Amino acid sequence: MRLYDAAVSAIVKVTQQTARALLQLRGDVAGRALAELLVRRYGSLEDAERTEFFGFLLDELGADAQLLTAAIEVWTTDPSQTNAVELHQAAESSRIALFRAINTTPGGIEMLLHMRTELMSRRQTEPRLRPVENDLVFLLRSWFNRGFLELRQLDWSTPAHVLEKLIKYEAVHEIRSWDDLRRRLDGDRRCFGFFHPALPNEPIIFVEVALTKGMASSIQSVIDAPSPVTTNGSITDVADVDTAIFYSITNCQTGLRGISFGSFLIKRVSTRLAEELPQVTAFATLSPVPGLAAWIADSHPDTDLADTERLTQLAAAYLIGARSRGLPADPVARFHLRNGARLERLNPGGDRSPRGMEQSHGMLVNYLYSGQELAANHDSLVLDGRVVAAEAIIELAATVGVDCDRLAARATR
Repeated sequence: MRLYDAAVSAIVKVTQQTARALLQLRGDVAGRALAELLVRRYGSLEDAERTEFFGFLLDELGADAQLLTAAIEVWTTDPSQTNAVELHQAAESSRIALFRAINTTPGGIEMLLHMRTELMSRRQTEPRLRPVENDLVFLLRSWFNRGFLELRQLDWSTPAHVLEKLIKYEAVHEIRSWDDLRRRLDGDRRCFGFFHPALPNEPIIFVEVALTKGMASSIQSVIDAPSPVTTNGSITDVADVDTAIFYSITNCQTGLRGISFGSFLIKRVSTRLAEELPQVTAFATLSPVPGLAAWIADSHPDTDLADTERLTQLAAAYLIGARSRGLPADPVARFHLRNGARLERLNPGGDRSPRGMEQSHGMLVNYLYSGQELAANHDSLVLDGRVVAAEAIIELAATVGVDCDRLAARATR
């Protein structure tokens, strides 16, 4: 059964015709003009019309069944490398060629990212559309390869239209005003983002960093800290800081969800900060625990949430013992621990914002990144299923009955 009604709306028919013509003429001047036209026409589609268009991409622009069957028969008879290449080419859908043609025109990559976002929203209602999304993800992974990403430091001299994107996209700790943003870009703060040549004014991902003396334990103390003292208009130097706190990392493009940039960004920024500020020897996060409150409600519903000691024990148990497919159940913990960070410190009351209280009863976590141990910590988790954690956290988890001998490994100094 086709995913779209036979009585396709006129605008969708015209958009389909443009796509067919583009596949015939891609690569020449007329093809580029058609790609621009397709971008505009796709942008004019309403929600239901986009669903019809996605159905067209699935049903009409898949792999050629006859060519694929013939290639399978040839490879089955003679499974050579040459025939394997031929089989691969026969299995490639016409959508791939269409998406590549769209990508060459102004506004094309924005259209494809929007298309991926739309397809993600239809996973439950239109599961048959997944092949269309999978083709897009395949290409986006290639186009947004790490080698194409440019690391930029963002400060108060950055153009306003780019800074506005930070306010728009910030997903961890809301930027409340331009004054708030200016504080986050002050002399004892850093902000870095990855940019792509196809989207020069759109951050792909950005991270906010606080330069501190010692490891921060409260997000309010970071965000609401007074500005550094100024003398004659210049920021006091940061010679006495020794720690870089990564307190917020935000993926900006929904259409790139599932394509990981965060680990690479943290490593690049750590290297750059170490070169700029050699006195900074510790690199740590101040991270939320978004799954903690729900886990406590499900696993320990009678917990007295005013009992900080018990809450901290349960947080340790959750971060070490709660698993999904062998890895930590908490998404933030999974991200940092797979990157090779270690579970260093729990901070009850570290985030008293409404969101922080709702998600984790105010708990924040410091994950410590140590260059010498990242690979070993990663292997401990991925190969052995053991979270590398500070001794104090392991002891807390053990009080709740977590099998720490099996699930945890003690951090070395």
